[in-house]
Amino acid sequence: MTQRVMTSGDDPASRRAPRRPAESGEVQIVKTLMFGGAAYLLVGDLATPYGVGASLGAIVLAALLAYLAYRRGLRVRAALLFGALVGGLGWFFSTFVRDSAGLAGALGVDGTIITSDVLFFGVALFGVIFVTRTLALRYRLASVLEAAVILFSAIYTFVAHRDCHLNQPRDVADFIFENQLGDTTTLFLIVGVGIMVVALAMFLRRQSAAKTVLSMIFALGVSVGTYFLIADDHLCDGAVNPFSDPPGEGAPQQAKPDRGDGKGGGGGGRSDQDGDQNADGKGGGGGSGNGKSDNPFSSPPPNDRPQPVALITFHDDFESKEEVLYFRQQVQSRFDGTHLAYDTSGKYDQDVISTFPTDGPVTAGPGENYDAHDKIPISVFLLSDHPQPLGLGQTQELRPTANPDPRLFVAAYEASSYLLSVDSSRLLGRKSVSETWSPEEKEHYLQIPDDPRYQALSDIIVRDADPRFADDDLMKALLIKRWLEKNGYYTLKETHADESDPTASFLFGSLRGYCVHFAHAAAFLFRSQGIAARVAVGYGVDVRKKSGGSNLLIMGNMAHAWPEIHLDGIGWVTFDIYPERSDEPPQQIIDESLESFLGDRARKDQDKPWAEDRGEPFPWALLGWGLLAALLGAVLSLYGVKWWRRLMGRLAPARAAHRATLRAALDGFADIGIVRARGETRERFAERMAHVSPTLAALTMAHLRAALGHPRADAPDEVRTLYAKVRAEVRARTPLGKRLLGALNPIGWVFTR
Repeated sequence: MTQRVMTSGDDPASRRAPRRPAESGEVQIVKTLMFGGAAYLLVGDLATPYGVGASLGAIVLAALLAYLAYRRGLRVRAALLFGALVGGLGWFFSTFVRDSAGLAGALGVDGTIITSDVLFFGVALFGVIFVTRTLALRYRLASVLEAAVILFSAIYTFVAHRDCHLNQPRDVADFIFENQLGDTTTLFLIVGVGIMVVALAMFLRRQSAAKTVLSMIFALGVSVGTYFLIADDHLCDGAVNPFSDPPGEGAPQQAKPDRGDGKGGGGGGRSDQDGDQNADGKGGGGGSGNGKSDNPFSSPPPNDRPQPVALITFHDDFESKEEVLYFRQQVQSRFDGTHLAYDTSGKYDQDVISTFPTDGPVTAGPGENYDAHDKIPISVFLLSDHPQPLGLGQTQELRPTANPDPRLFVAAYEASSYLLSVDSSRLLGRKSVSETWSPEEKEHYLQIPDDPRYQALSDIIVRDADPRFADDDLMKALLIKRWLEKNGYYTLKETHADESDPTASFLFGSLRGYCVHFAHAAAFLFRSQGIAARVAVGYGVDVRKKSGGSNLLIMGNMAHAWPEIHLDGIGWVTFDIYPERSDEPPQQIIDESLESFLGDRARKDQDKPWAEDRGEPFPWALLGWGLLAALLGAVLSLYGVKWWRRLMGRLAPARAAHRATLRAALDGFADIGIVRARGETRERFAERMAHVSPTLAALTMAHLRAALGHPRADAPDEVRTLYAKVRAEVRARTPLGKRLLGALNPIGWVFTR
């Protein structure tokens, strides 16, 4: 009868012996700490302190119990069922406590919230971590699930990215910009490369080539999944990139020739028919253009993704008396047969500064009585390119100033701006056209289309004026302004762009349009009554949306066009139209945190020691090349040590040949992932590796005899012969792919014992 030989697996004692987990104790501790950090990121802002404490305690307890369950041999199915049951009960009772009126009365408000938090963030989280750790202790592949949980916590916390750019999460990017640490893309690439190097080193440890490739594929899959999670349209709805040029908007449409001349949206309009929200100049588009557009009434730019285009800082405490501040960039006064365009002759509009101050101050020409205005000194920091400088109200002088952060601002300058300060009663009785104007100048500012309807309509509007002010130019302008506000309808849906006279199509047709239509209609009606008028283009900012500090952030959707009239002895006066009816939403509230952040960057806040002027930008490129050179040098050094140890196996002097040859042989085993275990003797290791190299045992004994001074120690040539046989045996019994990876591995010798 054949007697079955009992193997070690049949021994009851061996079956009861605790199993070694797939992870070392150090790895388990590190993972527990990482889970604790991930839980804090997720729970910290959601739960009470009791809930946070319960979650951290649950993680430690779940990790410990998962380890004990593995050591005791608990079946995977039972462990998963236990974890799911505990997690489900925690979620159920948390919801029950929160929604139960009876328990709320017994526990009180605070007690109900605390109990619900402890059950949800403690008990339910315990179940999740227990299941995750149970799988990871048994299956190395389950570590990908753990990595996904930790990645999700970071993604969830920092998901608010600048326009969903993965290299610009708000919390991190703001800190980098604030501390002038460099470009976020460069920094995150450096960090990412470092993480990949560490991950690659971890994958190479004690794994076959196939498992290494499989692990890296899964890691890549997690990274790709993370990208699509963040880049998902639902997460990115409404996100903007405040540090990039806006698509199709920017500085009001100056970059697109077909939208120059102050075209586009703008205007805003009242949000309801009651007129309780005066919002003109606070929405839509607009554009400054360059005066060369063929169609100033082309469709307005998109109004759904406002972008920051400029930051204004006030030097003194300033409280506006008006609801809207107008930042003029360009004026259009030359009638080209269809619409008003930018004057290129240089004879007119000399009160408007059209060039940036580069080498020195730029001063406006004559045309304004600054005694009737208050001086408002400001600094302007442009976040996108503009063809002409911005100025608040009437700008008398622009002065160059240092750009505090060229990575954020494309230009910076100071401006001496003036806002009208005289009472409106002092404006009555003034003629619009100055007696000192030449006939050419009068014709320039009074020319209108050859259409009698403009004159006829303006006559009808002003005929009901108070007889006392029947000949007053300001009163006529007020009546025309009020008529347009009552009868016009603000909308971005009608452009009248295909008409031969878009202004006539708007004014004598539907009276539906946006700021460009209202501005041109008003200017032509003003001119038909002998009132000098022009169209200004820039931005209209609702100061009610201002945060209250010394900064004012201008967004692209604040681009606007408005009419101006001239009053003799005063100058050009803003005369904007505020339609009472509109189908556009009111302007969004400005992001106060972004406004404050950009203001700090503009001022280089001296309260922060890291905000000192550092002169030239930090040479990140040079640092990167230096780090790359250092990395290459380190890798070459590792290869140098590796091959020096191999050569010493052949070239070592006689007295060191035994030790050098055995060390070289063990290095060869380490290259292919075979190392001597802790506590394992050299003889036991050679016996264990007999299937790979039978000669290794003889080489090991030769080393021991020489090291112990045995009189029958082998000669150095004999030892080198044994080493050559070991190398040949390992080469013959190791797959080619594994040998190639071993040859490329520069740190195998580090693990040699």
